[in-house]
Amino acid sequence: MLQKLLGTSFYVIEEGLNSRTTNIDYQAPPDRNGKNYLPPCLYSHAPLDLVVFALGGNDGKTYFNRSAEEIRDGMAELIDIVQGSKYGPDLNKAPEVLLTSSLIPLPIAETFKDENGVLFMKGAIHKLEKLVGLYEELAKEKKCHYLDMSRDIQSSEIDGVHLDLQSHAKFSRLVSKKIKQIVNY
Repeated sequence: MLQKLLGTSFYVIEEGLNSRTTNIDYQAPPDRNGKNYLPPCLYSHAPLDLVVFALGGNDGKTYFNRSAEEIRDGMAELIDIVQGSKYGPDLNKAPEVLLTSSLIPLPIAETFKDENGVLFMKGAIHKLEKLVGLYEELAKEKKCHYLDMSRDIQSSEIDGVHLDLQSHAKFSRLVSKKIKQIVNY
């Protein structure tokens, strides 16, 4: 959707992965730690003009027992990796970073149990609501771009966590508009 909205003057590389975290490992499934994945991903796609982060929601899961501040700190590590790289234009500077706020789950999300019978999103709403402001502060601190999606995008009423088709389309429109502002297009 984002590629279609941006058109042929842009090339979108989609690297989304279900259950990806900022900087922590799941017991299972393996290989979802964004911090471990990010450096080779940047290198394999370089040069890059912009890296868009939409992460943090999975870090709010009950079994990670992370505070909003710990989630923010995980995102800070990812931003540092990008900003410390030379994978931007002409491979002589870092790409720009766009940080988007995490989506706020609907109350129904806190009632779902995982395969082990654990309420895996219990307490996530409050934690991720707090994370919105922490991400905005982080973006200012790290001098990166920020887009608060929590005001405009609602999680699906089916599971209260993921995006439905309409929300995905709206998310894409907002990100597209922000990207065009960033590159003065």
